[in-house]
Parts: sequence; structure tokens; C-alpha cells
Amino acid sequence: DMELSRRRKLHMNIVGLVRYAFVVLAASMCLSFSSPARSQPQPTANHLALAKELVDIVGAAREFDSLVTGVIVTTASTYLQSNPTLAKDLNEVVELLVAEFLPRRGELQNEVIRLYAARLTEPELKDILTFYKSPLGKKMLVESSYVIGEAVKKADTFAAKLREEVVVRIRAEMKKRGRDL
Repeated sequence: DMELSRRRKLHMNIVGLVRYAFVVLAASMCLSFSSPARSQPQPTANHLALAKELVDIVGAAREFDSLVTGVIVTTASTYLQSNPTLAKDLNEVVELLVAEFLPRRGELQNEVIRLYAARLTEPELKDILTFYKSPLGKKMLVESSYVIGEAVKKADTFAAKLREEVVVRIRAEMKKRGRDL
């Protein structure tokens, strides 16, 4: 039961990471179509505030909770694989480390804010925020969330089918080499 719960949590963390990757991909696509911001050594406080508002609206930092937790769970799982008797202690350590490291997600959020501020001018950020606050922008956010969720499901299905094909091919190739798996 604990193992199933742990696997579900790990799966949810992986799903969170995939969603985060889609958000970063979408953001980077948007940034690649915009003109680069003027060279500014340090963005102003207002510039950073606008970038933060954009990060908050589009949810670009929402998945960082999953990222931190995912790294901790995945790392702890490697020890569990080699010694299953560590499960109880590792679960306690994971809870401790999640509480300790979760506040650090702000570090990554600040990096994303700085990236937006570096790539977009204040007027561009204002225009983008105006769009996301409009009815169409709000719809875009809702629909993007749905599309990302469905894309994750499709990716899971694709990966499962691909895994099956790869197993068959590996076995066939190894058989050609005189090795039965």
C-alpha cells in the first residue's frame, strides 16, 4: 500500500515535470518570436514586477513544487531499490527534505522572472499582461491547461506503446547476437 502510494506520488511528480516542460516550451516559443529586449545591465524593479506578474498569470512557476519534490523522491527511490528495508526511514527523510527544500522553488521562480525581464521590454510585458487579462487571454490560459493535460495523457500512451516496441526490438537484436533475454 505504501509502495503504491509512493509510486502514485512519483507519477504525479513526473506528470508535474512534464507539464512544467510544456509551460517552459510554450514560454520559450513566445519569447523566440518576440524581439530581444534592449540591453539592460539590471532590470528595474518595475520591470521585474511586470515579469513576476506574467509568471504568476501564466503559472510558469506553478510546477516548481513538483520539481523539488520529484528530485527528492527520485533520489530517495534509488536507495530504496538497493535496500527495500529502508522504506520507513526514507519516507521520513523525504518528508523532512521536502519541507526543507520546498522554499527553494522561489530561486527557480526568480530565475524565470529574470529571463522574462531580460527577453521582454517593459512595454512588451505590459502588452502581454493586457492580453492575458482580456477574455481571450483568460480563455487561452484555460485551454492551454486543458491541452497540456491531454498532451501528458497522450505522451503517457505513446511512451507505453513505444516501450513495448523497444522491448520487442531489443530482444530481436539480442537474439541475432545469440543472446536470449
